[in-house]
Amino acid sequence: MINICSIILFSLLIGTGPLLNSEIPCSREISPDTLQILTFNMWLGGEGGKQPLEKSAEVIRLSNARIAGLQETRSHHSGEKDNAPVIAEILGWNYISQGEGCGIITSYEIADSTENKLGVKLKVGDGRYIWFFNCHLFHMPYQPYQLASKAYGNYPFISSEKEAIWFAESTRKNEVQRYIHEINRVLAEGWPVFITGDFNEPSFQDWTDAAVKAGLCPIKVEWPSTKAFAEAGFTDAFREVHPDETSVRGETWSSIDTPGEIHDRIDFIFFQGKQLKVIRAGTIGFEDGKSDIGITDYPSDHRAVWATFLWK
Repeated sequence: MINICSIILFSLLIGTGPLLNSEIPCSREISPDTLQILTFNMWLGGEGGKQPLEKSAEVIRLSNARIAGLQETRSHHSGEKDNAPVIAEILGWNYISQGEGCGIITSYEIADSTENKLGVKLKVGDGRYIWFFNCHLFHMPYQPYQLASKAYGNYPFISSEKEAIWFAESTRKNEVQRYIHEINRVLAEGWPVFITGDFNEPSFQDWTDAAVKAGLCPIKVEWPSTKAFAEAGFTDAFREVHPDETSVRGETWSSIDTPGEIHDRIDFIFFQGKQLKVIRAGTIGFEDGKSDIGITDYPSDHRAVWATFLWK
């Protein structure tokens, strides 16, 4: 049987046509010239959905990623135990804790880390390195709920873009600036830089006038966290592959469709570096037709996001 991975790589090399958005990651890497990334909020250390930790490991295997930025790695049912190193052990991978329930796991060699361990330098091939950062920005107040008059904490409801931006900056601006400061210290090395994470805030590329006209969001909002990373030189991998925000929303919150839930895209893979081109991106979640890859008994309340990059 012809290997579909070989067909995809051949079409990329000779330029016979674009990859289909519906294609999922191959069971192995296309070639040494590809890089597969995942961001995954585990939901209370992988135990929020009452699934075994092997199920979280299955999500990572299915994504075909070799680097995963993890959020909510601590269990709330096992004395705040950090389950990320358990997942790394199941996969036979390396692990570095970032503290506060965040961690990075990878099959690649960890060559260095930033002073505050917000990011790590990974050797991803002969003479090739990347810097990989991962974050979990603060969750409350959550502006889409405030705009929808949905109670979540003791915060006022709002109705304007100005109010949404003010509350978002008050909640997450200091965290964003901390990451950008740390990233700026490694940019001079010239290697590609990634930041993954649960931003707990939508994208300024999603809440647009076009999306409002299509009835997909209530108002236009230039959400400040994603905009700050864009202004710092980063590209949103998912939105680069799926540029029409009205046809492919890529919602990651929530993977669980409870009554009255406000669904949105708040989990991201951002990258910068002239050496790389993103060629595919998608989500992983329940087998409900709402994710690019479905998995039985999916273990998280966030859909995971994967992206494939080609070294140019």
